[in-house]
Amino acid sequence: MIQELKRIFGPKCTAVKVNGEVNEFINLPTKKMKFCEAVFHSFDIPVRINTDNLVCPGARRCMGFDKDENTLAGTIAENNDIPVKYIYKALAQIPVLKNITHINLGITELMEKDTPPDLYIMYLKPEHITGIIHSQAKFEVMPMLPPYSLLSVCGNVFSRCYSGNTISISFGCPESRIHGGIEPGEVVIGIPFKFARQLISLYN
Repeated sequence: MIQELKRIFGPKCTAVKVNGEVNEFINLPTKKMKFCEAVFHSFDIPVRINTDNLVCPGARRCMGFDKDENTLAGTIAENNDIPVKYIYKALAQIPVLKNITHINLGITELMEKDTPPDLYIMYLKPEHITGIIHSQAKFEVMPMLPPYSLLSVCGNVFSRCYSGNTISISFGCPESRIHGGIEPGEVVIGIPFKFARQLISLYN
């Protein structure tokens, strides 16, 4: 389905599989990466993220790799000049995943045959987001659009989409717009596998 999604929505689309094995070579980065950075690279090449190469504290929290929310909240508050109480409120609503060993990003069409992705992450123009929200209303599906500009790609999109099996949308956070390659005029969306198949059928 990855090629169909790219045909419909453009090249900034990646297929994601949690804890899965693949039948092709997948890049294991030797340098530490942020999750949003890995997503951006995976638009072009397969990338595997794990506890050894994932560096972003917010992403490590969302993947369940680190549990110290006090330090994370204090760091985010200080770096963004946001009250720490607000940070705690936001973190309480951003899912933390469990039992993750690694995440494969950039699953290819050939890989999909043996390893169906759990979800897809795309960077889209607002009009595409509007179209997706409108089309899903036909199936009484309500995408989530959390109001937080924190932990955008890793938390509000990936972990929420994966844990809740729900379409999740974010306008990005400052970090993801710097390191994750989100351009002006782009919005991030996570779509579970089952909804992606449904979405493609509406465009064919």
